[in-house]
Amino acid sequence: MQAIRQLKQHGFTTQINTTVMPTNVHELADVAALLHEQRVDVWEVFFLITTGRGTEIKATTAQENEDVCNFLVDASRYGFTVRTVEAPFFRRVALERRGSDSIFPRAMEGHSLYASLRDRLIERLGPSTAPIRAPSAATRDGKGIVFVAANGDVYPSGFLPIKLGNVRVSSLIDIYRDNELLRSIRAAEFVGPCGACEFANLCGGSRSRAFAAYGNPLASDPGCVHVSESVASSR
Repeated sequence: MQAIRQLKQHGFTTQINTTVMPTNVHELADVAALLHEQRVDVWEVFFLITTGRGTEIKATTAQENEDVCNFLVDASRYGFTVRTVEAPFFRRVALERRGSDSIFPRAMEGHSLYASLRDRLIERLGPSTAPIRAPSAATRDGKGIVFVAANGDVYPSGFLPIKLGNVRVSSLIDIYRDNELLRSIRAAEFVGPCGACEFANLCGGSRSRAFAAYGNPLASDPGCVHVSESVASSR
């Protein structure tokens, strides 16, 4: 906390990263209030992918993700930009909220997690009608993003362990442009609900979460409420 204060005193842009898990999801409003009080510039919120060390940790449900994303739109009205990692559906939520006449989404009324986070945020910081500060660039694993490891290996993202090549052997530009998986990701050639979704380009689901769940990076993202609802209705 002292480091954050010193950075702000000297004019640095500060960013705080938080990982959303069932064990801390009810604390997010207090985290947002803390960042507001410290005048943090960017809040980057990671949604857990059960890969690597994350396989031992339970992830939030699709409905919890939807509740959290709506809360994060609210939080972005308090002076800092909110970005997400492995939650591209946040862009869809932000778009829907920008087009709404209501500050708070009527569709989320009755959802206890969203309501409790929203109410706690207002209790801590008061109401805000400031504009939403959430970027809408349609990036995702392998689309506008790649991960280069310390040994030069290239992956679609840090959470998608499919090796695409190595920058010591091949041009990073060539890998990004020509790799078959990356081309399919950028073309939104997804299996199931993600492929048929009207937000396939803007969102496209987390390819890392799809791979962790099904072993297929082009499968639908089980962390999205649209996917879970589509699967439930087809049963």
